[in-house]
Amino acid sequence: MKYFFLFATLIYSFTLSAQEYDRLNIDLLGRWSVPTEKEEEFGTRYSSCWAFEYNGREYAIVGCGNGTAYIDITDPKNPVFIDFVPSNIKDAIWREYKTYKHYAYHVSDDGGPNTFDIVDFSYLPDSVHVVYSGSKEYFRTGHTIFMDSDKMYIGLHNHRSMSVFSMENPVDPKFLRLLSSDYPGDVHDMFVRNDTVYASKGFEGALQIMTFKDDKFTQIGNFTNYPFAGYNHSSWLTPDGKTLIFTDEVPKSLPAKSLDVSDPSNPILLDTFYSQSGRATLHNPFESPNNTFIMTSYKDGVQVFDYSDPGDIKLRGYFDCYPQQDGEATDGDYDGAWSGYAMLPSKNMIVVDISNGLFVLDATKAYYPETNTVKAATKAIKLETYPNPSTDAFYLKVPEGLKGPMEVRIVTLSGQLVYQNILEASLMAKHRFNTNTYSPGTYIITLKHGKDIYSSEQIIVK
Repeated sequence: MKYFFLFATLIYSFTLSAQEYDRLNIDLLGRWSVPTEKEEEFGTRYSSCWAFEYNGREYAIVGCGNGTAYIDITDPKNPVFIDFVPSNIKDAIWREYKTYKHYAYHVSDDGGPNTFDIVDFSYLPDSVHVVYSGSKEYFRTGHTIFMDSDKMYIGLHNHRSMSVFSMENPVDPKFLRLLSSDYPGDVHDMFVRNDTVYASKGFEGALQIMTFKDDKFTQIGNFTNYPFAGYNHSSWLTPDGKTLIFTDEVPKSLPAKSLDVSDPSNPILLDTFYSQSGRATLHNPFESPNNTFIMTSYKDGVQVFDYSDPGDIKLRGYFDCYPQQDGEATDGDYDGAWSGYAMLPSKNMIVVDISNGLFVLDATKAYYPETNTVKAATKAIKLETYPNPSTDAFYLKVPEGLKGPMEVRIVTLSGQLVYQNILEASLMAKHRFNTNTYSPGTYIITLKHGKDIYSSEQIIVK
């Protein structure tokens, strides 16, 4: 049976590799989706994903309608199906995953009576073994799952609140507490580090910051009534613990936010930002290399953002894995990229698209942008900037007729990159380029749109 799946995967990947995807600084390596012969058994709607390395090989966990697929992505250009874990429920549209030691944990909030699975993947690359699937009830449904050290957090535990379990025994989690025992309200998703919990509270439009110690929750901060507030959906904390990136899912097409949480009792909004089209619904943020994070967004694919300056989040690259709709017509509705993972040893990224399945991507150019664009600029079309010379800021005059996303870079005459971002044309025309921290001198401004490059020299004076 494995040979059939390998053959089907190779044929499918070859057929789709020639398909052109709207992208910038992110390249397609490989793809996997359910073969036609298995669509009824596995289901054709995809949801979340996770990835991990085990014994020198890399694997993707892919949520399918009727269960979960395990895919070997060690050779990213040729993803290989390994095993499938059928779920107690079918036609599920929500599944989430995390790993702990050599186990994977599956949750879903579609129906019941029990949607929690524990899978031992120590038998890979041969297969995976289910060690728990409903023989006792830890919870009937769970919408999201997070692992922090030896604790497991479940969002919307039985459609309500948030629960915590001890993972002292990985195959028999021990229930510790429900958030509702200490504070009211539901939790859609949570990011937890060292027992500090950043809880996205859904329609409350609030981000609650708590500690969980001695089996009790204690609130230390709360963030609400912020611009573009909606259904507070999910978050990710930078490694230094100072900045939280979070999203609001409903209503559609809201910007994501960066939040200063260096003092959790006084969170401060730093920036709001969009996908490359400015119209998609930003869904889930995750860590990626070199001061970047990835953001999966409905109908606009995945983006790589730079948070080096958390008050000015910059787009480094994107890959639209939902070619069924032109990016300029993106309406924010719910299809396209659901989830991703970017911290594998290979630095390859995985993304799962609701309609199109698993994508394995190379985002090296987005994580580590080029530092020298002067040579390219010498062959560029003339670009206008104003005012020029400038002191504190300048603007670009976007050439007439240009639409869609474009990349702008500012470099010194010696080739040092001092600024890079990707903005949609209408946003670029209004963007203020602040230069009050730049040293006086001449800078090369390049604007890339498709294969065309526009260039200008900008003089900064004090």
